[in-house]
Amino acid sequence: MKRRVQPHLRVGEGDVEKVVIITGNPDRVPLIANAMRDPQEVSRYRGLLTYRGYTPGGVPVTISGTGMGTPSTHICIEELAKVGAEHFIRVGTCGGIELSVKTGDVVVPTGCIRDERTSLNYAPIEYPAVASPTLQRALLDSISGLLPPDRVHAGLCWTSDVYYSAPESNQLALWTRCRVKCIEMESSLLFVFAQTRGFHAASILAVDGNLHRDPKEEQKDEREKTGEQNPLLVEAIEKEAEATVSAIDRLFV
Repeated sequence: MKRRVQPHLRVGEGDVEKVVIITGNPDRVPLIANAMRDPQEVSRYRGLLTYRGYTPGGVPVTISGTGMGTPSTHICIEELAKVGAEHFIRVGTCGGIELSVKTGDVVVPTGCIRDERTSLNYAPIEYPAVASPTLQRALLDSISGLLPPDRVHAGLCWTSDVYYSAPESNQLALWTRCRVKCIEMESSLLFVFAQTRGFHAASILAVDGNLHRDPKEEQKDEREKTGEQNPLLVEAIEKEAEATVSAIDRLFV
């Protein structure tokens, strides 16, 4: 009988490994799991999926969906940590800000701007959101071996809890001047959570559009290959998943 069952992910003791991959899009959970050996579904509840798989080197890994944004992610990482997670890697997407960051590129953030409020649960706003150096470096080295140098970036990420920003509150110009690489909605929370709880965390993010040049927007019709259907983005997501599995083997075998 499963014990200590968590209320939202429905995982319990023995379901969650020390190394965890999280991703916002639930469809990406089996995609990542299928890049490993012996993938199997562990739980499915409220649209949140959790799988287990094994890297080529034999490292057991939990892959779990979090939904979009910091509040949902907060619930999921707390529940994963309660039943065994210690190392968290976010495999996700982002929007490019610096003009060199293009659709289909990959960003491995060194740290994040905390433009969200959920992480205040763990530390005041002055506390930096920084990736764990060993995890960040391993991800960067792995993806650098899979994509050309001009498609791989490291630097600061803007984490925001707003997707459709009102014009009067949009800070894009500010963070562009500050040479921020990209924007997304979860990593600053993950980094602060990990730092303050004694865990380790990093993110690897495929670029789904540049906010200045080709932002992800509604499609003219469903045949248009933009956003998640863009072939460059599909390739980048596959490569970041492959890089993550390789980095885990490098660190934990």
